[in-house]
Amino acid sequence: MKRPELRLIRTTAVRLAIKLVLLYGLLVSLVLGALYWISSSHIDEQISHELESELLVLQQMYGASASQQMIDHINQAQLLPEHIYLLLSADGKKLAGNLYDWPEDVEIAFDSKTQGVWVNDEVIPREIHNDDAYWPVVAIKLHDGSRLLLARNVEQAESLLELSEFLIEAMGIAMMFAVLIAVLVGREIVKRMDIISATASDIMAGDLSLRVPVSNKQDEFDTLANRLNAMLDRIQQLIRGIREVTDNVAHDLRSPLTRLRNQMEVTLLEPRSEDEYRQVLQQSVDDIEVLIKTFNALLGIAQAEAGNHRSLWGRVDLHQLALDLMDLYKPLAEDKQQVFEVHNGDAAMIDGSRDLLAQSFGNLLENAIKYTPEGGTILLEIQTTANYVEVSVSDTGPGIPDAEKNHVLEKFVRLESSRHAPGNGLGLSLVQAVASLHKAKLELISTYPGLKISQKFPRQQ
Repeated sequence: MKRPELRLIRTTAVRLAIKLVLLYGLLVSLVLGALYWISSSHIDEQISHELESELLVLQQMYGASASQQMIDHINQAQLLPEHIYLLLSADGKKLAGNLYDWPEDVEIAFDSKTQGVWVNDEVIPREIHNDDAYWPVVAIKLHDGSRLLLARNVEQAESLLELSEFLIEAMGIAMMFAVLIAVLVGREIVKRMDIISATASDIMAGDLSLRVPVSNKQDEFDTLANRLNAMLDRIQQLIRGIREVTDNVAHDLRSPLTRLRNQMEVTLLEPRSEDEYRQVLQQSVDDIEVLIKTFNALLGIAQAEAGNHRSLWGRVDLHQLALDLMDLYKPLAEDKQQVFEVHNGDAAMIDGSRDLLAQSFGNLLENAIKYTPEGGTILLEIQTTANYVEVSVSDTGPGIPDAEKNHVLEKFVRLESSRHAPGNGLGLSLVQAVASLHKAKLELISTYPGLKISQKFPRQQ
């Protein structure tokens, strides 16, 4: 059974398509109607002006009475098929013209204005018109009692108007086809929308593994589907990260908290000296400090993976950041008789979070100082190319086996060789999260001896 919301979407889309087609048809009909009216009015006005002007010319040339010159002029002018004339004497005798007799509906207009009348086919020669005709006519009575009639055969003009009528009728037929096409196209569009809506409903029901199907058409709907799928992948990744953080906090903080509580309970079982209490409190403070660092590290990783720091992004000068880190960590390296060097290239600007980048690079330097033996060398290097800025930290410590390089990037993972050293196994996880947030390529490269961790950030012009 189809969902009610899908039926609503289908009905709404079809209605919208039909409304748009009808609106378009209405606009086109108005345009064609206006064109028909303007054409008809223009033709009528032009014919009326032509008839009245010709009548005036005849009067001016031959006077206000029938004459042989007027008769000759009419006999010559009526050779044009669309020109209609009739000149009758005062007693009704035909003097000139191509009509058989005076039309019944024609009234003498002394103001010489054009009138539209029906002319019976009995007074029209077959070679001119074979049926009743509605013609524009101008007629006057001359001073000698004779009557003069001028008319125009508007068959060509009527053909033009009939063409306009045909266009309007054709438009009506086209509108019906347009409505049919709109319905079919609307159904196809709604079908694709139904798929997206159905997938969204199933995802809202809790199945986050579903994705919107993508066809082979590579049209706008496929583009939308790809964007939605990318968004769903990102949402699923964030939810997975939240679950992992929750599980890690519950798993990795439970034991230290339990140990801290047991330690305090044992201390309270019997009276102890002030020094013993101080020792227990100091140990508790140290354990709590470790817990806080672990929690902050997990929170930092979660925020980096979620992109929460994007609102604080700006232009970061990695050259200056490297100098600041050198001032902070060089004394720590010198305490272990280590050589700390910074190879800084030209000013390298990228878009990012200075705090996260400083924390990430600081984690790498802390690890390098921690695991590099006395007399070893630590190198912070920045190299700039046309496409990226590379920031790398190298050391001469024990390094990381190739088989463990991907594993050490996971949360709370520590190698057996470093179990004795303080830490929580979250440093490289934070580095990876920050690198991913900044779209940097992270690489762990063995240098024998030692390790080089490289991050290549996209170059910002």
